Amino acid sequence: MRKVLLALLILASMAALAGPALAGDVAVIVSARVDAYDEALRGFKRSLRHRIVAEYDMAGDFGRGREIVSEIKLKVKPDLIFAVGIWALQVVIGETTNIPVVYAMVLNPPSIIGASSKNVTGASMNVPVDQTMHLFKQLGPQIRRLGVVFDRAKTGYLLSAAEAIAREQELQLITREIRSPREAIPALDSLQGEGIDALWILPDDTILAPEVVQYMLLFSYRNKVPLLGLSERHAQMGALLSLSFASSEDIGRQAGEVANSLLEGKTAAEIPYTTARLVKLIVNLKAAQKLGIEIPKSIIAMADNLIQ
Repeated sequence: MRKVLLALLILASMAALAGPALAGDVAVIVSARVDAYDEALRGFKRSLRHRIVAEYDMAGDFGRGREIVSEIKLKVKPDLIFAVGIWALQVVIGETTNIPVVYAMVLNPPSIIGASSKNVTGASMNVPVDQTMHLFKQLGPQIRRLGVVFDRAKTGYLLSAAEAIAREQELQLITREIRSPREAIPALDSLQGEGIDALWILPDDTILAPEVVQYMLLFSYRNKVPLLGLSERHAQMGALLSLSFASSEDIGRQAGEVANSLLEGKTAAEIPYTTARLVKLIVNLKAAQKLGIEIPKSIIAMADNLIQ
């Protein structure tokens, strides 16, 4: 009996040292009810090990969003806020809060969050830049100089990361910085004498203006250089390749995993935001024929869809 009591005392002391299991309450704010955001929220719920105590839809209305954040802070008082989409994230950041924030379905989060927000992290929609550089490298040894037009305020951080990886891949980025869509076409024209071997559309709102994308496609065909887009739509329009995130639900799952880590003791500063771990590659074989480019078998084997 003494031995049994001793064993029980040891187990009790170990349990006391370990402390109670950490638990946390989560409030959710969604930018709007669209399929991609609903899928991300579903993925978040599937991976979250904690309790969602409130869900809000700001319906694309920033005034409503500010009211929601005020209610969350004053009444709900959760341990973490989950913001789905860029509008929800902007509202939460604008209404300064000490509550940790996790986001999902946001493109280029460093350009939105800023240096002052220390308790924010999450799951971005960005494709890992190393995968992008590797795809260019796989096109063949003739691809060395990549033309890039960018807005530093939107994707300057991304270009810095890409330049470091490009050097490792023996690629060179030939860049033109712009601040508005109207500067993009002259910037692209200035690349014609630079001997670029490919053109890359960055996930940059300034570059994604319809007239700029159309001109990039025209540049690609005029100069017989492959264009890498960032959506299936770009490939359908005529880009040789497109590389994009493949699953909103999985981005939500990633956000749930980040939230678990925060609620179980880590800080946002310890958890860098994630990029998409599931990506989709589209190859346009019609464009390859028009450009006179032979797509390597390794790229065709990786493709999720072939346009032919």
